[in-house]
Amino acid sequence: MVNNFNILDSVPDSMAVINRRGQIIFTNKAWSNFSVENSGDLSRTGVNTNYLSTCESVKGEETRMAMEAKKGIQQVINRKVEKFELEYPCHSPTEKRWFILRVTQVLENPDLTLMAHINITNRKMAELEIEKNYKQSLILNERLHTTLQKIVHDIQNPLASIMGLINLSKSENDKESVNEYLDLIGKGSANLRSFVKETLKHIASIGDVKAIDMEQIVTKYLDTIPHLLNQNAIEIKLDIQQDGDFYTNENELQSIFSNLVSNAIKYSDPLKTNKFIALHFKSDENKGVLQVADNGVGIKKEDIPKLMKRNYQVNRKSSEGVGLGLFLVQKSIRNLEGFIKINSDIGVGTTFTVEIPNKIKLQS
Repeated sequence: MVNNFNILDSVPDSMAVINRRGQIIFTNKAWSNFSVENSGDLSRTGVNTNYLSTCESVKGEETRMAMEAKKGIQQVINRKVEKFELEYPCHSPTEKRWFILRVTQVLENPDLTLMAHINITNRKMAELEIEKNYKQSLILNERLHTTLQKIVHDIQNPLASIMGLINLSKSENDKESVNEYLDLIGKGSANLRSFVKETLKHIASIGDVKAIDMEQIVTKYLDTIPHLLNQNAIEIKLDIQQDGDFYTNENELQSIFSNLVSNAIKYSDPLKTNKFIALHFKSDENKGVLQVADNGVGIKKEDIPKLMKRNYQVNRKSSEGVGLGLFLVQKSIRNLEGFIKINSDIGVGTTFTVEIPNKIKLQS
């Protein structure tokens, strides 16, 4: 009966025949050659060795898979199942490899079982490439959707400021004042155009990091909303301390900052005479901390956990916004691997504190 298996020597896949005890009684040339070429031990996997015992002796990370293989082989030996298959990695120092262990009954002899280790590396590599492309397409679609949301949401305040300046210039008779308004409109429009352009780049550069100048980011954004600040009589207090280079994704950080400032303006307290938004940023070699604090109307404690949900609005009667701002802030913070803390008291004001890691080590 054993000699009848000699034909398996012509099969390129590694094959072996075991008896009901799990003892190997035949291996083809491919089985022996594979063991020798990969520094294997034929005394553990060759003829007269017990394959079930070999599975039991496996230690370390491969233990679970070896036990799964032993269980499946035993089921075929006991004729509880006709076939057992297990896909597993078997990487060498020079290449990635995957195999399938296929165990089947020998039909003409119920005491024997056939095992085959089939190389499926080419198929697996193709599957991984398809999976990689699919995941990339999902990421790209999500990024495109989020970027369009950001543009639509984040340009509202700069546009409102520009429209306000246009209306002021129309009602102004003094030529010097008109020219001043036109200069502000021109500056705001240029900054807004730059913002849209840079945000669109975000679709292809979500993972890009570079050294940022926080003071420049703050100034550039505030230059797009001077009318909104004046209209609401809000004072901006700046405290920016950058200790060395701070690396992050500039577009994400700018989106976080602009949305938090926009939120502070939206919920400023009209009853207060000295309204302010305090902007604080401090960074070192490990992290950057952005804080946006205001003395606005404040938020109820029970509403704070809901703030980052999509389409959630504290004041649903308000016609301003659709509840996207803080949801986008949360997404940007996650992309930067940071976190946010929110403290607020009704009638006192709100403080958002964002901490993000300094990616400077990625550049070294």
